[in-house]
Amino acid sequence: MHMSSEENTFRSGLRLELPYLVDALGKDHGFLHDARQFEFLAEIVADHHLNGSTPLSSFLVAGCDRGLDAYSLCITLLEEAKEHSGLQFSILATDFLPVNVSQAKRGVYSSSSVRDLPQALIKRYFLRSRNSATNLVRLRPGVRDMVNFRCQDIFESFALREPMDVIVCRQVLHHFHPALALALAGRLRQYLAPGGILVLGARMPRMPGFRHLDHALYQAI
Repeated sequence: MHMSSEENTFRSGLRLELPYLVDALGKDHGFLHDARQFEFLAEIVADHHLNGSTPLSSFLVAGCDRGLDAYSLCITLLEEAKEHSGLQFSILATDFLPVNVSQAKRGVYSSSSVRDLPQALIKRYFLRSRNSATNLVRLRPGVRDMVNFRCQDIFESFALREPMDVIVCRQVLHHFHPALALALAGRLRQYLAPGGILVLGARMPRMPGFRHLDHALYQAI
């Protein structure tokens, strides 16, 4: 999508501030933050799987920060796959900060990040540190291996083999100037398959090219 000179100027300034903005905004979110979005997305995925629609199997988490949303998505889909035989998926997660990508790949987080999760999910998907003083948890290897992390600037073109069925971008757009947020949403839309789903962190006032579903989920039209 073409950006005006004003938007390009804003974008250039934002590049300098974005690492600090991301760091400030990403600290307090735990796993499955705003769980209703993941629940609603799981319902859509299950509906496509059960009713013979084109399956939603390829997922991109753009601006994944330290990986909590990517792993939350993975846990959601693994739980759904337990209920629906044959449900398969792949997840690519990107962030433009190498330090975030590195931490995401390690999958080690503070115990506070799982404080709102049911104990059954914690036992199923996390390992607690043997050293109780460190107060850390780590994603089990089977979960970490299911998410492919890549260093990628959301402002640059994504090199994808094929369009994505679902793009999750909950940590980025709603913090931007509205004009830039809409421009970035338009850029993400070009990487969605027909009828694909875009998941945002907050509802946008208007989204050309999308139909609003619920819980800040949009379908490309």
